[in-house]
Amino acid sequence: MDVQPGHCWRCERVLPQHSVPCEFCKIAKYCSTPCRDRDKVRHGSVECQLYRHKTCASCGRTAPNISECASCNSAWYCNKKCQRSDWPAHKENCNKIKSLIIKLSIKLAARNSKLASSTRVDDSSHYFGNTLAKDFLKIASNELFDETAAVQLARDFHVLSAGCGDLRNTVMTAASLPDEHRGKLHITLNDYDPFVMARNVLFLFMLVRFADTDYIASSLTTIWYSLHISKREYDLVKKSLDELTQMSAQQLHDATKGLVSVLDEDLRYLCQVWERWQTLECQKGKRTSINLRKQREKVFKPDKVREGVSLYLAGLSPEDQKTNKEWYDHALFVPTNTQETLPYDNPTLTGRSAHFEYVCDITAPEDCEFVYCIKESSIPFAVWDCLKVRELTPGSHSSPMVMYHKYVTNLLQKVKSLILQGRLLIHVSLANCLDFPNHHQTWSMPNYDRIFTSNLADYVGFAKLLQTFKPLLNANNSYSAIVTESMNWIVTVPGANITPFCPLFERCKDLCIQDTGTYTNGLNPVREYYDNTIFFLMYLRGDIMGGGLGIPSLKEVPSFESVKKYHGLQMRDFRKGLNKLVPFQYRVNARDLTMMNGSDRAVEWYLPQSDA
Repeated sequence: MDVQPGHCWRCERVLPQHSVPCEFCKIAKYCSTPCRDRDKVRHGSVECQLYRHKTCASCGRTAPNISECASCNSAWYCNKKCQRSDWPAHKENCNKIKSLIIKLSIKLAARNSKLASSTRVDDSSHYFGNTLAKDFLKIASNELFDETAAVQLARDFHVLSAGCGDLRNTVMTAASLPDEHRGKLHITLNDYDPFVMARNVLFLFMLVRFADTDYIASSLTTIWYSLHISKREYDLVKKSLDELTQMSAQQLHDATKGLVSVLDEDLRYLCQVWERWQTLECQKGKRTSINLRKQREKVFKPDKVREGVSLYLAGLSPEDQKTNKEWYDHALFVPTNTQETLPYDNPTLTGRSAHFEYVCDITAPEDCEFVYCIKESSIPFAVWDCLKVRELTPGSHSSPMVMYHKYVTNLLQKVKSLILQGRLLIHVSLANCLDFPNHHQTWSMPNYDRIFTSNLADYVGFAKLLQTFKPLLNANNSYSAIVTESMNWIVTVPGANITPFCPLFERCKDLCIQDTGTYTNGLNPVREYYDNTIFFLMYLRGDIMGGGLGIPSLKEVPSFESVKKYHGLQMRDFRKGLNKLVPFQYRVNARDLTMMNGSDRAVEWYLPQSDA
């Protein structure tokens, strides 16, 4: 569940002193009985099923101490006697699930080993990211939650973002630090993609270089997302590029007042990106201009893309439909709706195109053709939570673009303040994520309070990921954790997804209409009402069984209990309580502007002795 602790699970207002719990699971809390009743369809479809007391498949008794079948995780029993008596009826389904896990493990073993050893890429750079921005720390509900809070407010925190260098999570984390915190925030951004990292370092440099101007946060927000930019903003980019391309790593460190640390060997690849951006003709109307609008129109030309845009717009209010349709047409991201002339294309939206394959060394930007590389599914509204945007940007706004621009600008203002205090320090690494621990050891860096791995598990598997990063966890912090995300699992496990127009789809669609009063189109809105947790458990067990690069497959199907204790770690059981850093599953229909697919899942792993 993704509502902040202490807030209503339906309306998200702060809970009163006497809140109203869910009648069945007691975990969901509401500000009133009407809110609880309004949430019964959504909460009862999946969450309550996870948290509530289970019913014995043999005798029908419901109790808190009922145990699940360790072989399949799909049936619960009071005791061994009940389990034995139900075995004739349960046997077929139990053996079927076990067989599916074995087949999954074979498929995932091949995938994990192949992708973990490959340097090929077939995707464009994720300049906008593909998931909601996250606060890496959430120390208010973790470290500050116990008697050591005073000590925690003064200490430094260390975070690793492995294989995901996008800056939005860093911005969210820095801006979310409590005002009372006085320590430093050290973030290591690790990403094999030099294009993403070059953009990050450029933005960080600009925040410091032009910190004495009152417009830098707003200008940087525009540069981050807007297809076209003003002359002032183009000049900021050009001047920054001119200076950056002349710097050594030490000079960059000094120029950013210690904010950015990068190795000279990595800086060489970043410079290749900056130098190409320098050479692009960006003034619109010139014959040699890069003409981003024309390039973008090609991206949005296919019928499938237009259909996806139509589905997104259909889920918005009439007013937001109009303004967001206009946004798709102009792709600007500016602080007002005025039709100001923006005479320059944004060079930082160019880079390696999708389906680029470079076998030997993908970190050579000088060998790439620089083109518009923002995928059609990447929009600013999808990576910043619209619920949070509305909460922290109150009042009326002429369009979602204006509201979002103000929100991101406010976050960047807070980040700039932290930078000027010398309390934000960012280490940039282009190392392959699986080789990062060797770099970490070479640099004698401290271990991490949080390790975020984005959806690397989709490519290298949980076994490889957890064995690689467990040694980097800070064992002295009882709240240290590794976060793994899974985005592609739903197409890997048969039965995990909903098939359009089947009876299950129709039932979930009816629930969607009961809950929200409407249904637009597509699968995303209905996934929220389909409990596919059993399939995710199968995925976890099959993936761990399959192993990974250099990790042999297991001979026997691991139980879910053994998966939860894999490699000496402890998995936070999302079926028994809430995650502490990233929700196991986000609500879809509560977020109209934010495109949620309803299939992403996050799992948290910690050291057993540090179960806070």
